[in-house]
Amino acid sequence: MTRLRRLLLIALPAVLVLLASAVAGIGWYFSGAATEVEHGRAFRFRIVDARDGTVTLPRDHTTDRPGTWGLVWQGGRGVLGEITAGTRGTVTRRVVAGAPVKGARAVIDHWVWAGDPRSALGLEYRDVRYPSRLGPMPAWFLPAPGRTWVIAVHGRNADRAETFRGMRAVHAAGLPMLSIAYRNDEGAPPSPDRRNHLGDTERQDLASAIGYARAQGAEGVVLYGWSMGGAMAMRTLRDDRSFVRGVVLDSPVMDWTATLDKQGAQRNLPQPVTSVAERILQWRIGIDLADYDQRRYAAGLKVPVLLFTADEDWTVANGPALQYARRAPAGLVTHVSAPEAGHTDAWNVAPAAYERTVTTFLRGLR
Repeated sequence: MTRLRRLLLIALPAVLVLLASAVAGIGWYFSGAATEVEHGRAFRFRIVDARDGTVTLPRDHTTDRPGTWGLVWQGGRGVLGEITAGTRGTVTRRVVAGAPVKGARAVIDHWVWAGDPRSALGLEYRDVRYPSRLGPMPAWFLPAPGRTWVIAVHGRNADRAETFRGMRAVHAAGLPMLSIAYRNDEGAPPSPDRRNHLGDTERQDLASAIGYARAQGAEGVVLYGWSMGGAMAMRTLRDDRSFVRGVVLDSPVMDWTATLDKQGAQRNLPQPVTSVAERILQWRIGIDLADYDQRRYAAGLKVPVLLFTADEDWTVANGPALQYARRAPAGLVTHVSAPEAGHTDAWNVAPAAYERTVTTFLRGLR
């Protein structure tokens, strides 16, 4: 045996141990990023100019989409309308509300509004709290004559402001709406480990909200979920088919494994490393990712589903949602594909059409 071969045989186990440790370390980090609770926003650019009811922004994938958007800057916020001009490097938009400040650090806000339903949209509401396993959870209740309640469920690391974009459509349909906070939200009780569980424990809070609606006289509920809120809604549907009358999904997670694979690829992780990360994540928070592959349950769907997907969704894998729609019983899934929309941005790129579609769908469930 040559000296080089002996050295290689001696070194190989150590190299394999180091490689396994590196893969496990990357997997642990990735699983931690997936379950981290994080609130707040980072300012992405500076406002180039603001004058005569318009604002000029650096051109990027967030500033040059059509439709209606919020703009948040240091010390203020506003609402932006259509694009009025542009160059290769900038885009100028109409200012619908607010007074942007030239030179201020800013970011596009696809939730558009802040505050509460009254200050944002002029809709009457009450602050309520629904009981949960972790303690009272805050929610907004928007009254209406209907006996079927819409329960709105925001996505991962978002908050109730994400649901503003659905409120006018629900109000127009004449249905009460309960927009819920859940564990780890600001102002809500934290989970014991203070980590996000991808909806697997958070759906216990959604189940509690359904119980609250029932106790307050609701005769049924429609679940309206954005992103991870969609995963929570579809998993809850399988537990309470009799009381859930329908589901609205906006850029939903219909398979966590596919979405984590997508996010791993965007981080240039080799698929084997992402697979290790997914196994670590399942062990770390006790989730069975296979239980969140909704395609497995599509054939058993019994209630109508309105499904919005975004053509340019870089966050959630759309494939499972499209496959779910094809596998579900005929006529139960209404699919709307939003061109030029990013994740949960179907309303933003076509607000009037989005609201008409939601209102029409909900009126059929009253």
